Amino acid sequence: MTNTPTNSASTVSVNVNFAAAALWASAFVILALIIIQAGRLPGTSANAAVQADRGSYTIMTADSGKGGDTEPDEILCVLDSREQILMVYEIEDARRGGMMLRDGYALSDLFLKARR
Repeated sequence: MTNTPTNSASTVSVNVNFAAAALWASAFVILALIIIQAGRLPGTSANAAVQADRGSYTIMTADSGKGGDTEPDEILCVLDSREQILMVYEIEDARRGGMMLRDGYALSDLFLKARR
């Protein structure tokens, strides 16, 4: 009588391990399918409208994605290579003009954050 519970207990543990292994395997298959499908998603492209260099300054404008065709918003990036600073301005409704400084970054800090 003592052998019967031992055999059934070992059979149960094998079934539980098999079930867990099957569950993990299906989770990895689903994860692989998600990664494959995510690679097929269309990326958003960043197109610079205007780029110019003058001395230690480089400027670039790009569409911010806000506004639309009637009132386009743009972003103006100014890179000062002498001071190692990047400044980002937003131009709300580019047809009317007017800029607002959104942020400024020290390039050394940006590169340190990118390494982390």
